[in-house]
Amino acid sequence: MSQKKRLMPILLVLLTTLAIVQLSIAITSTSPSYEWFDPLIDVRGVLVDRHLQLPDEEAMQEAAIEGMIESLDDPYALFVPVEKEEAFIKDLEGDYAGIGAEVRMVNNELIIITPMEDSPALHAGVQAGDVIELIDGEPANDTTIEKLIEQLTGPVGTNVVVFARHKDGSKEELTITRGHIKSKSVGGFIRRDKEWTWCLDDEKGIAYIRIRQFNDTTPKELIEALQNAEQENEINGLVIDLRDNPGGSLSAAIAISNIFLDGGTIVTVSGRVTPERSWDAKEEHLLAGIPILVLVNNNSASASEIVAGSLQANGRVAILGMRTFGKGSVQEVLELTSGGMLKFTTARYDLSNGRTIDKKLSTDTGLWGVDPNEGLVILETRKEASERYKSREPYIVITDDEPESFTCGDLTWIEETLKDQQLARGLVAIREKVETDIWPVLSEDNPVTAGISEAVIELAKERIDILKELIKVDKRLVDLQEELDEEETSLIPADTNLENAVVTLEDETGNVVGTWRVESGNIESALDSLRLEPVTKEDSIEQKE
Repeated sequence: MSQKKRLMPILLVLLTTLAIVQLSIAITSTSPSYEWFDPLIDVRGVLVDRHLQLPDEEAMQEAAIEGMIESLDDPYALFVPVEKEEAFIKDLEGDYAGIGAEVRMVNNELIIITPMEDSPALHAGVQAGDVIELIDGEPANDTTIEKLIEQLTGPVGTNVVVFARHKDGSKEELTITRGHIKSKSVGGFIRRDKEWTWCLDDEKGIAYIRIRQFNDTTPKELIEALQNAEQENEINGLVIDLRDNPGGSLSAAIAISNIFLDGGTIVTVSGRVTPERSWDAKEEHLLAGIPILVLVNNNSASASEIVAGSLQANGRVAILGMRTFGKGSVQEVLELTSGGMLKFTTARYDLSNGRTIDKKLSTDTGLWGVDPNEGLVILETRKEASERYKSREPYIVITDDEPESFTCGDLTWIEETLKDQQLARGLVAIREKVETDIWPVLSEDNPVTAGISEAVIELAKERIDILKELIKVDKRLVDLQEELDEEETSLIPADTNLENAVVTLEDETGNVVGTWRVESGNIESALDSLRLEPVTKEDSIEQKE
C-alpha cells in the first residue's frame, strides 16, 4: 500500500469531542423570559443590602452557577472561571510548555518517572528515577505536587534550574530550557536502547501497540507505529492495548476505527438538540485479513470504547479483558462572553449494534460500555492491576539503566516478570487465531453477567472504603470526647456512693417539686446532658425568703 493510501485516514477530521468553540453565547428565544432571573436578582439584592455580614458577591455568583450545573446530574459538566482557563485548556489539549517529564510524589520527594521522548528534560540530562531536590533554588518538598509542576512549567524558551539526585547517589544541577510539549499517545511493548520494540511474538509475527489516549496526533502516531512494527517483523497478528485509556478526541477515534474497517457504521451521535449523525467507514484500510485483538478493562473509557466497540460490532476484532467504563457522551466546551468557560454534555454515543456506551444514559441498566467476546473474559483485580503497573514501569521508561532483556514471545516472562495475565492470555488467544483462524475459549464467564458482577464488586468496595472512613471519623470523635471529658470537672466527687441515691427537685422559689429514688441509669451522664449552675446553701435560703 502506498504512503498516500496509508495517510488517507489521517485526513478524516470530522468532529472534536471537546471542541473549544469561539462563539458568543447569548440568551436566545429558547431561553426562558427574564422573569426566570427575578428570584435570583431579588435574593441577591436582599442579602447584599441586609445580611448581617457583607456577602462575597463573586462567591455568590459562582455558587449560583454551580447550583445550576449540579441540578443537571451531569458528572462531566463544569464551569471554568477566567483565572483557571489556561490550565483547563492545557489539560484539554494535552499541549503545554514545560520540561516534558512524568513525575510523582513519594515520601514527600518529587520523583521523575521518566523524561518524555525528545523532551527538554531528556536533552538536559534528566533521568528516570531522579529525585528533584531544588527547583530554581527552592526546596521541592513540603508542598503539593501541583505547585511543583507549576514551578516546572512556564513560557517556551525560559529556563528552569533543577538540582537532581540520581539513582546512584550523585547530584547534579541541570538547566532546562522549557519547550512546547505534546504528549505521545502511542507506544510499543517495551523499550530497548530507549526505543520502542513492537514484537510480542516474532515466530508468529504478532505485534503489540498501546494507545494511552486519543488526541489529534494519535492516528498519525498509530500509522507510524504500524510501519515501525512492519520493519521489525512481518505482521500476521496485532494486539492493540486500550486498557486504562481514558479517551479523548472523537475525531481521532473515528479516524483510527476507519484505519481498520472497510465499511460499516463506526458510531452514531445523538442528542436532545444535536441532530443524529453517523460516521461510516471508508473502503481504504490497513492490515486486511490480519487478526486483531483489543485489550480493554474497566478504565477504558470514551474514545477508547468507540474504537473497541466499533471494531467489535463490525466483526473486525475480538475483545479480551473486562467490561469498559461506560463513558459514552459528547461534551462541548464554550467560551462565555461574560468570561469563563462552560463544559457540558450535548449528546451520546451509540454503536452500530445499537448499544449505548454511557452507563448513565443507557436505557438498559445492565448494558453499557463494551464487553469482551465470549470466551475471552479475563478479569483483573485492583491488586493485580497495581502489580502490573509497577512491574511494567521499568520497561517503558526512558533510561540508560534498562532492566534485563527478554525473548520475544516468552509467555512465562509476560506472566511472571510483567505480571500481566490479561496480556499473557491475549497472546495465547491470538496465537491460536493466527494458526487456526478461530478464537479460543479461555473463559466460561458470560460477558454481560461478568460486567454487572464487576460493577457490583466495585460499588461494594467503594462502600467498604466509605465505611472505613466513617469508622475512622467515629473513633476520632470518641477520642476527642474522651479528651473533653477528662478536661471537665465532674459534678459528683469520685468517692460518692450513688447506689439507691435520692434526687430532689425544687422550683425557683425553693419549694420541693418531688423526691425520687434512682433505681437504674447513670446519674452523672444524665446531669451532663443538662446545663447546670451550682447553687450554694445561702442561695437556696435567699430563694426561700
